[in-house]
Amino acid sequence: MSEGENDSTLARRSREGDRRAFGLLMRRHGSALAQTARSFGLPETDVDDAVQESFVAAWRALGDYDTARPFRAWLFRIAINKIRDLQRHRRVRRFLFGAIGLDDADPHHLSDGMPDPERHAMARGDLARTTALLRKLDGDLREAIVLTAIVGLTQAEAAIALGITDKAVEGRVGRARRKLSLLLEQ
Repeated sequence: MSEGENDSTLARRSREGDRRAFGLLMRRHGSALAQTARSFGLPETDVDDAVQESFVAAWRALGDYDTARPFRAWLFRIAINKIRDLQRHRRVRRFLFGAIGLDDADPHHLSDGMPDPERHAMARGDLARTTALLRKLDGDLREAIVLTAIVGLTQAEAAIALGITDKAVEGRVGRARRKLSLLLEQ
């Protein structure tokens, strides 16, 4: 097995029971899934759960994956559903237990591994501001901009991941950019 194998080949091998191939897919896409969860406003305490649940669901659904389609878009579709599930679960838990203050994300606990404390503090501040701006977007706009601008999916891949048309992704990304520009001006 080679690190250079494409995702579809690794997915096919995983479907045939090759756990090492699936492990490579996890290493290849785990960081992007975690960043997506953060960008969608999921608290840091739930990010690992979202990534793990996404990969478990993907493993179980490998038989349904069409290797002619982009694996990354298929995986992100699963991840988006898991992130939405976790967000829904948090809302219900806050409502039932009145634990509103306990579930808020604290972006200052994020670590990016930068050795310089000043640069680290600046990066945390930038991340906190970006996350706060993204949270102000409607969910459909946030999903489109995160998948295309942060994760790096093409509009076609984002369309597959979101279950909408390429044109709808283009429109959402445009509206998200306009809204973010207005928010930055404020």
